[in-house]
Amino acid sequence: MSKKLLFIIPVLIIAAAVGALIGYAQIKKMPTSSLKNIRDAINGHNIEEFNQLVDVDTILNFAADDILAEKMSNDKLAYSVQQVADVYNNEVKPDFINVTKSAVEEYVSTGKVTIPKTAATEAQRWLKHSAINSCVIENMSKPEITGDSATAVVYFRNNELKFSFEIELELEKIGKNKWRIVGAKGFNDYNKALTRALDKKLNSLNAPIRDQLDSIFNIKELNAKIGEGDEYGFSQTLQIAMKVDVKSDKPLSKIIGRILIEDDNSEDNETSTPFEIDMAYHPQGLQTFNIDKTLNPFVRGDVNIMRHGMRRSQIRAEIDEIIFLDGSNIKVMDRLPD
Repeated sequence: MSKKLLFIIPVLIIAAAVGALIGYAQIKKMPTSSLKNIRDAINGHNIEEFNQLVDVDTILNFAADDILAEKMSNDKLAYSVQQVADVYNNEVKPDFINVTKSAVEEYVSTGKVTIPKTAATEAQRWLKHSAINSCVIENMSKPEITGDSATAVVYFRNNELKFSFEIELELEKIGKNKWRIVGAKGFNDYNKALTRALDKKLNSLNAPIRDQLDSIFNIKELNAKIGEGDEYGFSQTLQIAMKVDVKSDKPLSKIIGRILIEDDNSEDNETSTPFEIDMAYHPQGLQTFNIDKTLNPFVRGDVNIMRHGMRRSQIRAEIDEIIFLDGSNIKVMDRLPD
């Protein structure tokens, strides 16, 4: 498959899947007339013909809903699913669809996709870091045609980020030897694989930075116990004692980090709390810092601690930034650089 057809993938895989079906060796097994027409529309930059043969709006809704469901399944909130859904449906999903559709239309119309140097939205950042143009086709299933409907699975590999995924296409017959791509499934698995790959890449870039942070603010021991809560018994307080060896060549101003608590029985029950320590008047050397975390009865991980104490949980701390008195700092990256 030509790189031109492969780079038809804008933010999602649907356009790439179209290109895959056009270029793949098993093309003879598919309703070829419409696929040839799609190819001709792409090469001729005929957006009207392309839209007749590919139901872009429906496919992007499929994709957005798939990814929405996957993101919501990883959310840590216990009783605010509707709030999460509102945020994604009213903010994330429209942004995602608008950026994707614009990229598809630009590619088909001009043969290129313009990515802003400074990505302004989550969807643009997704596009920028997805390494989507390094995807290649590994295989394709034999299409299953039932009356006026057909399905086929296309197997991809993202060579830059080193993961594989598959997309199932749905087609409908719209005339004699003429088919339209009307659906695609598998975007949730793609997004999970992409998220893991990007996290791995970010962790790799942050590893030497974290080593430097840990050498300055070296956490030796963490202990936690549940203390008193509010007067109504609605919440409780987790009292955390952090024993640290502080060694720095320059005077320190602030330490910024997070306490993370993971349930031994469930990855879904992780909870965290940020902390900021004023170091301007603290000596260096071995010392103990006390951090309080309010346990929220609406957060799964916090509820687990309130019910079972810390016996089912592992506690750790991560330092994200050290600020020195002279204004300089050392900080881990929270996203991949543009």
